[in-house]
Amino acid sequence: MSYEKYIEVVDLAEKHLNTWFFWMGILTVIMVILILVIAFSSKMPFSQVTLPVLFVTVLMFMVPLFLQYFNYVSAKNEASNTLAASQSREWQVKEKGDLASLGNASDTVMSGVFFLGIGKVSSKQESYYAFAKKTDQGIQVKRTDEAFKTIRFSDIYIQEKAAESPHYALEVYRYKDKRVEKVIGSSPDDEKSRLIFVVPEKTVQQDFHVDATK
Repeated sequence: MSYEKYIEVVDLAEKHLNTWFFWMGILTVIMVILILVIAFSSKMPFSQVTLPVLFVTVLMFMVPLFLQYFNYVSAKNEASNTLAASQSREWQVKEKGDLASLGNASDTVMSGVFFLGIGKVSSKQESYYAFAKKTDQGIQVKRTDEAFKTIRFSDIYIQEKAAESPHYALEVYRYKDKRVEKVIGSSPDDEKSRLIFVVPEKTVQQDFHVDATK
């Protein structure tokens, strides 16, 4: 289902509901007036006869209105589900920032330029990346488990690209059509997210040391 078709279906259901409200409202007013005229002309007791008759009459007209409103909500929800199932999604950048390099080739502790570091919280045994972020006030060293608390370590990726400047990008998996996002909405619990670090080529070093004595 396209967005335009969804709007067409919802508009049609809404017009049908409004038509019911209009005519049922008119009929209710006419019936109330007739009951009051008959009651006053025949001098029926208001509290004993007229009031209960008015209540029953209004209730009889309210029940169909509630049923029509229920049908309208059901039709709208069904159209929303059909729209959501038929629309495609894509990864979209929600937040982006520049990475700064720390260290140089002459450092004794680090050989080469440092963009990312990896660590582990000993109490929870949870891994994280440390990264240097450029800000207007200067460079800040942050941790992914603190700066992006909703991102799991398994949803963090490192890409080596020579043509792009070092940066990080927080991406969310959303509908391509922005109008669909506004209509359907998205729950933070259902929204997929990932974090990507783009660094220069040969930044990632794969060094394996095997202790043959053990």
